[in-house]
Amino acid sequence: MKKICLFAIFAFFNSCATTTYITPDSVTKYDSKFSDTDLRFMADRMTQSILESGLLDSGGKVIGLLHIKNRTSEHINTDAIADKIMIQLMKTGKVKFANRQNLKDLIEEQRLSAMGVVDEAKAKEIGKIYGIDYFLSGTIESIEKKSRISQLTYYRLSLNLTDSETSEIVWADETELKKKATKHFMDW
Repeated sequence: MKKICLFAIFAFFNSCATTTYITPDSVTKYDSKFSDTDLRFMADRMTQSILESGLLDSGGKVIGLLHIKNRTSEHINTDAIADKIMIQLMKTGKVKFANRQNLKDLIEEQRLSAMGVVDEAKAKEIGKIYGIDYFLSGTIESIEKKSRISQLTYYRLSLNLTDSETSEIVWADETELKKKATKHFMDW
């Protein structure tokens, strides 16, 4: 009798766990926190803006990816945002990227960056070493509002391209999104 009872309990709990594959481009709508959908939306929007700027039209440009600062209350993998933008831009054939790890190591060695900010004179030096035309950097920020039954989160990603020779910002843009999650009566 005990064995049958244990088997029934085991079968019940085992049948509750299922795994389903869904397409990676499907929309994630669980809560108001940053999601893969948000990452794709923001990266797509910023990639499109860079391409529309005309800066890469001549081709052969080299970009050095610097850190995208996370100024939200969440853990957001900002390297994933930068990687998505890099991959989309590289697929156009108009741009190349300096190896991020080598660039990070060089910046670390020369102590140029404590918080992702590069000294102008050293940025020019690094740009020459790697043949970098532009540095891409930025910030993601959020504002959260909560009540008993709903939560609203606003995200803003701002990026800029800085000319490695002149230290001028030659392109800047931002993209925003706002997400609302509402608790249902049974969730209270």
